[in-house]
Amino acid sequence: MRYFLLVALSISFLSCSEARQKLTGSCALPQFANDPNVDCGYLEVPENRDDPNSRKIKLAYLVLKATDRNASKDPIVYLQGGPGGATLPMAGYFANSRLRSDRDFILMDQRGTGSSHALCSDLGDKLLAVLGMDLTLEQELEELQKVAASCKALMRKDGVDQAGYTTIQNAQDLDDLRKALGYEQWNLFGGSYGSRLALAYMRDFPEQTRTSTLSGLFPPQTNLYENFIGNIKQSLFRLFDTCEADANCNRKYPNLKDTYFEVLEDLKTNPVTFSWQGKPFTMNAQDFLLFTQQMLYIRNTFEQLPAYILAVKNKDQRGILNGVQPLAGRARLINIAMNWSFNAHDELGFSGDAHMKANLKANAEFMPGPAFFMSDPAILEKWHSYRAPAYVNEPVVSDIPSLVANGAFDPITPVANALETVKTLENSFFVEFPWEGHSVFGGCYFKMVADFLDDPSTEPDSDCARRKVRINWN
Repeated sequence: MRYFLLVALSISFLSCSEARQKLTGSCALPQFANDPNVDCGYLEVPENRDDPNSRKIKLAYLVLKATDRNASKDPIVYLQGGPGGATLPMAGYFANSRLRSDRDFILMDQRGTGSSHALCSDLGDKLLAVLGMDLTLEQELEELQKVAASCKALMRKDGVDQAGYTTIQNAQDLDDLRKALGYEQWNLFGGSYGSRLALAYMRDFPEQTRTSTLSGLFPPQTNLYENFIGNIKQSLFRLFDTCEADANCNRKYPNLKDTYFEVLEDLKTNPVTFSWQGKPFTMNAQDFLLFTQQMLYIRNTFEQLPAYILAVKNKDQRGILNGVQPLAGRARLINIAMNWSFNAHDELGFSGDAHMKANLKANAEFMPGPAFFMSDPAILEKWHSYRAPAYVNEPVVSDIPSLVANGAFDPITPVANALETVKTLENSFFVEFPWEGHSVFGGCYFKMVADFLDDPSTEPDSDCARRKVRINWN
C-alpha cells in the first residue's frame, strides 16, 4: 500500500511539473504585469484534444493572490457566462472583492474568447449592423448567414478546428490550469453559461472540486430553445405586475402591459429610425422584442423599461437609445463565434428551430419573436456539424457542496432552472432573489458566498436576499 501511494504521488508530481511548463508568456492585462500580488500568463493546450495531431493554442489566465498573504484556503476560480464571454475584463471588478481576502481568485479567458485565441472578434459589431437594417426575419437570417459564412472562411484560412470548441474541452482546460498552478482543489464560481461549465467540471473532475457557487442557472438538461419565448414572457409579465403594484410606477405608466403590446403591433408596420453611432438604425418589431429581453437581464436596466416603452411609443429618439445600449455592450463582450460554437455542440442535438417556433406559437402575442435569437438555431445548423453525446444533456448528480442562486426576473435562465438543478445536487442550498434578474451580484450575494465557502455544510443566512428592494422606476 505504501508503494502504491508513493507511485501515485510521483505521478502527480510529474504531471504537475509537465503542466507548469505550459505556463508561458507575459500578462494579457498590462495593468497587472508588474503587480507582485498578481500572477498571469498563458496556458498552452491542444485545440482539439480528440485529435492527437492537434495544434496548440494559448489561454490567458490571471491569479489575484489572496490579500492575506498567510492565507492557505482553497482558491476560487471564476467561470464566465455567454457562452463566449471574456473573463479577464472582470479582473478589476474582483480585485477589491471580499472573496479575495483569504483565497486566491483565478480567472481565465475561455478558449476562443478575449485574449485566448479569440476568433472573429468583430462579429458582434457586424450583427448589430444587420439588426439596424429594416429586414424581415427571413431577410435577417439571410444576412446573418452571410456574416457567419465570412467568419467561417476566415477560421478555415487560419486552420481553426471547430471540433475543439465545446464545454467538455473547456472543462479540461480548467483542470489543466488547476494542475499547472499547483492547486489540489478549488472552488467553482460561475454564472449563466459559467454555471453549465461548472456543472460539467463537477461531473468530470469531482475530486478536484471543493464547492460550487452557481447563479443564473443554465444546467445541461435545460434545452435552450424549448421555452425561450416563454421565459421572456414570464419575466416581462412579472415586471408589468410589479409596476402595477407600485403606486409611483402605476401613476407614471398606467396600463403598461397594454401599452407594450400596442407599441409592438405598431412597429410591425411603422418601424422607427434613429441615429446610432452616427449611422441610421431602424428598429422594427423583432428588434423591439430583442431590446426588451436584453433590458430584463439586470435591475439597473429593467427598471428603465417602462420609460423605454413610452419613449418608443412617443418616438422619443433619446429615450429609444437606452434600449440599444445593453445589447451593444453584450455583443462586444461576448465572442459570438464561440457562442455559436458551444451552443451548436451542446444544444442543437437536443433542441432547435422546431422547438423555438413551437414555443413562439404557444406565446403568439410575442410574434414575430426577438431578432437574432429567432435566427439562432438555423445559423447553428450550418455553423458546424459537431454534436454532444447524450450524457451531456443529462442532469449532473453530485454531493459536492453547492450554493445555487437565481433572480426571479431572469428572462433567459429562470428560477425553474435552478430548482431543477438542485434536485440532483445532494448537498445544495438554494436562494431566490425576488428583485433581481439574470445577475445577482452584489453585497448580499457575496456575503453569502463568503460564508458558504468558509462553512459549506451550513446554509448561509439569506435574509438579505428576500429584503424588499426599492426599484427606481425612471
